[in-house]
Amino acid sequence: MVDCTRMIPGTAQLQSDDYFQKGLAFSKQGQWNEAVSAYRESLRLHPNNPQTYLNLGFVYYELGYDREAQEAFDKALKLQARPCAK
Repeated sequence: MVDCTRMIPGTAQLQSDDYFQKGLAFSKQGQWNEAVSAYRESLRLHPNNPQTYLNLGFVYYELGYDREAQEAFDKALKLQARPCAK
């Protein structure tokens, strides 16, 4: 499988990774709303990252947002299943 996460420009990738890491840190502390904001910003910079959608889904689940969680999980699954296009 091709790693699609490495196909975006360097600066955007670094910024997206930074927000992803912030989302992880907030999640570990149970700061769910802050985690949502960080993951959404990561997705703004890199909208096709299935791992970010997966993590966002878990955060939505923790918040009790079942519909949003399912949508994020579905998006992660679709992104993982599709091959990368150049």
